[in-house]
Amino acid sequence: MSFLKEYIENLRELVNLDAGTANTAGVTRAAQIMKGHFESIGFTCELVDFGPRVGAGLLARNKPDATHYDVLFNAHLDTVFPDGTAAARPFSIEGFLARGPGCADCKAGVLSIFYALKMARPEDLERLSIAVAYNPDEETGSLFSDSWLSALGEKSDCALVCEAARPNGELVRARKGISIYTVKFTGRAAHAGNNPQDGRSALLAAARFVLEADKLNDFKNGSTITAGILLSGTVSNVIPENAYVEFDTRYWTNEEQQRQKAALKELAARNWGEDIVTTFEQNTFKAAMPFSDATKALVEKMSAAAREVGFTAEFVEAGGASDGNNLALMGTPVIDGCGPSGGGYHTDHEYLRLDTVEERSLMLKKFLELL
Repeated sequence: MSFLKEYIENLRELVNLDAGTANTAGVTRAAQIMKGHFESIGFTCELVDFGPRVGAGLLARNKPDATHYDVLFNAHLDTVFPDGTAAARPFSIEGFLARGPGCADCKAGVLSIFYALKMARPEDLERLSIAVAYNPDEETGSLFSDSWLSALGEKSDCALVCEAARPNGELVRARKGISIYTVKFTGRAAHAGNNPQDGRSALLAAARFVLEADKLNDFKNGSTITAGILLSGTVSNVIPENAYVEFDTRYWTNEEQQRQKAALKELAARNWGEDIVTTFEQNTFKAAMPFSDATKALVEKMSAAAREVGFTAEFVEAGGASDGNNLALMGTPVIDGCGPSGGGYHTDHEYLRLDTVEERSLMLKKFLELL
């Protein structure tokens, strides 16, 4: 059986399985399927329990006693699609495009890692310590698996994330980090007609704050602070007592994240109106995946691997985050988008470019030879 025909049949099984993050049974089944594949090529596998709210993850290793890895591969098992989607819109092929829920994001990448290691030279598997981490909850922010991924990243010399390559085939060499902050304002309610002078408007304080926070943006350097939510007031004839603002911040380095946080915190400590009380909270933090010197060396090696396979690897820098950010937390160099190319993610027109499937697994195989 040809490489592509075998790959397609295995991909069909994964795509025709409902594996939305909340479908713990479906996600766990995907982990079990991949466990069987990896055990067939001699890898030691363990299902990883992340609790009752998500399915199982999978850790596969060629050297189970290793405490450090030359390379860590990652992809996620879950999708965004509700139960019933696989039956309503099953795996199909139209020319050189495969379709179906999660076909590119990220089931193709899940399989590409397996095939790269299935094709790997015995001497490379003997020489290298390799780990494969499949997590079950990327589509909801990896809230249960992020610390597991970061710990594995810390133990690894490099990490390759097999999310789909961009529609034109580009890999991702850097990603911005994301932090979410909430600033709350408490004032004093009053009747807007009878005694407005007795009120202390939390809404007015929040509006003033948002305008000042906007001045902290540094678009030239890709450092952004965006007020995405402002909630305040109950009815129009009452001075609002409470206001709530949520900020999305993005940054290329973790040092810039610290600068942003300090600037917002200092701003919140200022006086935003008579008798106004302000509180500042950080809700989430996702580290930057920087284009460091170590990542540059990794990109050069991946580029050389692609050339030997017969194509030119192009790279981009992305404003959105992925599990690559979790793997990079402790300074591990990461390349993302190492899977086959696709597009239309999270929609009913998601597609996978079948013409990129074999070349991407061969690229990963060749990367191991050059490592």
